[in-house]
Amino acid sequence: MNIWIINPFDQLPNETDVPLRYWTLCRMLAEQGNEVIWWSSDFSHLSKKKRQPCPPTDGFSVRLIETPPYHKNIGFARLRNHKAFAISFFREVMIGLKGEGLKVPDCIVLSLPPLDVAEYAFRIRDDLNQNTPNLNCQVIVDVQDAWPEAFYQVLPKPLRQTLGPLLLYSLHRKASRAYRGADKITAVGQTYVDLAKKYFAPRLKGKIPPTHLCYLGADLHRFQSHRTLCTEKEKQQNTVTNKRPLKAIYMGSMGSGYDLETLIEVANRWKKEEILPWQIHFAGAGSQLKALKDTSQKRGLLNERVFFHGYLKNSAIKQLLEEADLGIVPNRPNSLVACPNKACEYAAASLPIISCLSGELEKLLEEWGVGITYKESCIDSLYNAFEYYNSDLNRLAQHSTSARIMATKLFNRDKSYRNLIQFITEGA
Repeated sequence: MNIWIINPFDQLPNETDVPLRYWTLCRMLAEQGNEVIWWSSDFSHLSKKKRQPCPPTDGFSVRLIETPPYHKNIGFARLRNHKAFAISFFREVMIGLKGEGLKVPDCIVLSLPPLDVAEYAFRIRDDLNQNTPNLNCQVIVDVQDAWPEAFYQVLPKPLRQTLGPLLLYSLHRKASRAYRGADKITAVGQTYVDLAKKYFAPRLKGKIPPTHLCYLGADLHRFQSHRTLCTEKEKQQNTVTNKRPLKAIYMGSMGSGYDLETLIEVANRWKKEEILPWQIHFAGAGSQLKALKDTSQKRGLLNERVFFHGYLKNSAIKQLLEEADLGIVPNRPNSLVACPNKACEYAAASLPIISCLSGELEKLLEEWGVGITYKESCIDSLYNAFEYYNSDLNRLAQHSTSARIMATKLFNRDKSYRNLIQFITEGA
């Protein structure tokens, strides 16, 4: 089959050695003998810089669409970028199909967001199906985030219910068209599957297309199925000598959508109490990095209680995860994130999880016995969450085992992505 993947956000193979959702999906589709094109933007969502061309990798090709830059993840500049991406994608496809040897796709998988691409993908599908004998091209919408619902969080609370629907009307209309025009809908969380179904409320009529849940997942083979925690005797010695603190890791972007300042405040509280039960290790980059480093330096926490590793390659991330005792998910609850990539990676590495993210992840942590949820921006709540494990290493060990079990059942890409591919290609 000829399959197109449309996602402008994930890092490309020449930008990282840690495959995320779409690199993994493209590779596995290519391994099954499909011809795959990944359509992406020439502007990097992560680095906010222009990209270099990406050579063919793992049996698939990457085509970059020229787009204008943006510097904030929520704002008009990003929406302008999305619109430009959609229009330029459509133009390049039309030119390619008419005279530049671009093969007709059997199915098109597009991520949501961005919202604008769906309309053009549907136009391509409908035109091809009408004019190409025996073709049944399908468009599969893969929901990555709650758009435009997430935009409500940037509005003042008194205006969210009154002016919100008016201000975001055009975005809601685009989302509705995307869901209702899709042949199938996949999503990275049950939260998003349920959200999509709301756009088919009885008063709106319309039949809900087939849906499929596939978490972002992780490559479980990267990690051992078990880890060894320090014994209670070692822990008692650590309390006296301060030579063996437990290690907590935060892995990911360091932008304003994450409650990272509270981690520094808790580490500072440990310093004032003259104890060192935990070290906190940050791996990643973003707008908060410099301020967090400066604060840690001023308070005497840097490289004793708090460590910043920057952006790491696959092998270094793997080592840091294997050396850690706990993973942290400080995504702010108002971000409406269902189950982020870092949670999947932590579970694959057998790490218990401390999170301030409510909703789907909170339920998963409770259901599988993998971690606990603290109150965002509350120092006492986060401090007590660390103490919950620090006071009972058996509990830490139990949650470690449960984390791997959850990862095996829910996040194993070898299984979950093969099921996703079967769902995508069936009937096309």
